Amino acid sequence: MSTGSFRKFAAAALFCAAAVIFSSPARAQGRLAPPESVKCDPNHLTSFTGRILFYRRKPGRVHLRVRTDEETTENFTLRYAKSEDSARWFLLKGEPFKRGDWALIERRRYQLRPRMRATVWVCDDGSNPIIDWRPGERGQTTF
Repeated sequence: MSTGSFRKFAAAALFCAAAVIFSSPARAQGRLAPPESVKCDPNHLTSFTGRILFYRRKPGRVHLRVRTDEETTENFTLRYAKSEDSARWFLLKGEPFKRGDWALIERRRYQLRPRMRATVWVCDDGSNPIIDWRPGERGQTTF
């Protein structure tokens, strides 16, 4: 193999390797910054972003199952007094959840819109997770 051919081959191999590394969903993507309203110390905070597989909301409890972009399945439960509004633990695209936002995440009361995504913020202090709803967002996970 001539020197010129070897250089072309080496450059092509390097390009292919870089393409695989930089297109991999498993590559390190850095840490997601929490919304201002999440008060947990970042060293004690974890986020899970993905598609909602299961959603049940009833007085005093919200249960979610999320298929994360990292290809794990995680379950989350919010528990609160039946007289409280679950929206207290909700955000919409990082902003405080408002009464009119229900129509953006539920197609009917207690029934989530299809292909809904969320980031669930979990503090290791045992407090309720914060659910940041992401309607219309496309993710890495395909179903």
